[in-house]
Amino acid sequence: MGYTNYWHKYNDFTETEWKQIKEEFEYIKETIGFLIVDESTDDVIKFNGIDENEHEDFYLNKYAREEKDRLYQGQDLSFDFCKTNRKPYDIAVWHLLTFINRICPHFAISRDR
Repeated sequence: MGYTNYWHKYNDFTETEWKQIKEEFEYIKETIGFLIVDESTDDVIKFNGIDENEHEDFYLNKYAREEKDRLYQGQDLSFDFCKTNRKPYDIAVWHLLTFINRICPHFAISRDR
């Protein structure tokens, strides 16, 4: 099944929050960017491991999901996850999630133990 990181994102990130998150992601790329392939855009942070160290894309959108994004009745639109299978890029995923958790009061995180 694989090792997984989980988060709940209830609201859009503010411009200030998104700027801080993007800056922290730039720091991650400067320090351990050799572990990841970055496919981010202005409104999405998306990356994965490299070659045999890739597993599942980490995908974080600036905007919260809306009702139109619901795939099935009862779906928790705030819930998201990224399976890394403990591959080296997991450190980038967890670093970014813990950073966001510190600056955004309603951003909850957890991971498999």
